[in-house]
Amino acid sequence: MLTVSGYYIAFMALLVAVLPLAASERTRIMGAWLAGGLCLAFMALRYDAGYDYFSYRQMATWQVDLSFLEPAPAALARMARAWGEPQLFFFITAFIYVSCFVTALVMSRRNLAWCLLFFVCLPLIYLSAFGFVKQHVAIALFMLAMACLERGMRLPALALMLVGISFHYTLALYLPLLVAYPLLRRAYPFWVYLVLLPLCFVAGPLAKSALSALGLYAHYFEDFSGGGQKLYVIYLLICLGTLVMWKHFRLSLDPWAFNMMFIGVALYTLFITYGEHVARASYYFLPFAIFVICDVIEHFREKLVPSLLSGLLMMALFFMSLKVAAGNQDHDFLNNYEFYFLSDEALVIGNGGQS
Repeated sequence: MLTVSGYYIAFMALLVAVLPLAASERTRIMGAWLAGGLCLAFMALRYDAGYDYFSYRQMATWQVDLSFLEPAPAALARMARAWGEPQLFFFITAFIYVSCFVTALVMSRRNLAWCLLFFVCLPLIYLSAFGFVKQHVAIALFMLAMACLERGMRLPALALMLVGISFHYTLALYLPLLVAYPLLRRAYPFWVYLVLLPLCFVAGPLAKSALSALGLYAHYFEDFSGGGQKLYVIYLLICLGTLVMWKHFRLSLDPWAFNMMFIGVALYTLFITYGEHVARASYYFLPFAIFVICDVIEHFREKLVPSLLSGLLMMALFFMSLKVAAGNQDHDFLNNYEFYFLSDEALVIGNGGQS
């Protein structure tokens, strides 16, 4: 049975207390940054929370060679080494991640309370960033780049993409989006989306062959690790449910946000048979589900029940992520959370290496 850490309960309670400020038109910006500051502190101060947490900690403590790393995380690891404080790596990456994401949410002009709740609770976004640090920093930079692109700020969008690539090279695959933006602003017929998803499911071997022929990430397909199916189902249901409501209720959705989310679900569909480590190519687009769900809720804003159900569902997804972490066959990668300054490692360092 899962015993939820008091850290997560306290974090969620504080977040829920702050979110009404983000919902008010007068205090929405202040509320967004208060909630963002809370998310930043909770992420930056973590110890033993995140699937690859200790791998990154080793990079920041002279225990591994950094030659295999992308330039930006390697530079941050060297900085942490120079200062003799490995937690500096996690603080800086958390700052970049949360500040970029919150800025992108604010630029969306949607209800910031809902945006922030979805940011924290939806799988493969905030809690996932505790572990896959490099890619999620790149994802946050990508989200901000797309927010700039939507406002016609092409040069800042390109600059943010290039910085993101310095954190995770996979982001380079999506540079063509800077040119394809007009195509993604269009709403396509309902049947186009329904046809593309099954095609993606059967086109996985073709994508594998194409990437292998180009010499791109061929080794990823050779190491099948499985996993990710339940998380895939969640996003597939969000996508299909939105399509059905879009057609039945004639929702006023933003085609840009839906198309970006759809790309994520399509990529997940394309690669899920090869394991979650391959399907992570879709992670760049899944956060657009935040905007899509916000648009759906906005359509039903006069009705209380959809809002209540959405809030309860998000809470359930947040704690489901903790349950999934607890059941991981390798190790529980979230529920051992504690503040770094209270950890045994910090206490040993504070005592001059004497336990």
